[in-house]
Amino acid sequence: MDQSGCDIIRKDGLADDRDEDASERSQAFQQLLVENPKLELIGAMATICGINEAEFRVYLTVLDHPHCSIAEIVDILDRDSSTVGKQLKPLLEQDLVERYPRTVDNGGIKYLYEAQSLPETKQWLQHELDAWTDMVFSQFSHLRVN
Repeated sequence: MDQSGCDIIRKDGLADDRDEDASERSQAFQQLLVENPKLELIGAMATICGINEAEFRVYLTVLDHPHCSIAEIVDILDRDSSTVGKQLKPLLEQDLVERYPRTVDNGGIKYLYEAQSLPETKQWLQHELDAWTDMVFSQFSHLRVN
């Protein structure tokens, strides 16, 4: 049971081993954006993976708040729930975030979100970058030089 008195149903059955100082990631990201508004990480995520800055902020929020609901993400980011739902969609499609059902005390089900860990995300991004680079070089090989 989690602290809200609800059973969490996880597909992999693994325990959560998140960093206790996870909120530092969000603060570090905010500082990076202040220092460099055209942060290369956001550009890479957008170009290669189709993830924009707002969606990346949702990823970081879910990373910092494991097993959070859309309502919790809405509160943290001060965004509309439909906006958060739209921003979660590409993260779910890319497997950067997973959705798990949670049985609530009244017998209903709510959904919780959990982000892929940073090391897994770095590995995933490297794979996506390699695939994207291969595709670009393949397209160059089809160009004719006159």
